[in-house]
Amino acid sequence: MTPIENRFWSKVDKRKSKSLCWLWTGSMMANGYGRIGINKVRMSAHRLSYAINVGHIDEGLFIHHRCNNKKCVNPNHLEAVTPRENTIRYFDGYGW
Repeated sequence: MTPIENRFWSKVDKRKSKSLCWLWTGSMMANGYGRIGINKVRMSAHRLSYAINVGHIDEGLFIHHRCNNKKCVNPNHLEAVTPRENTIRYFDGYGW
């Protein structure tokens, strides 16, 4: 495991069941999403989780939380989507 992955996993409250959210316990942004610093650059924790566990994120794609939990970093709850699809799902998920 790389030093970045070690830092990442040290800040995850990982549940035993794949159906549950894995909660980010590290630093948070004002908008409620987790963040982590990598080489003096701040990155969203859920995007790093997706990159570590799933793979490359194509330019311009958002990482959507299927569970609608901003603190979740469970890769089974994350999906790469277009900005438009992310907005549609966001409003559908919160009933707006």
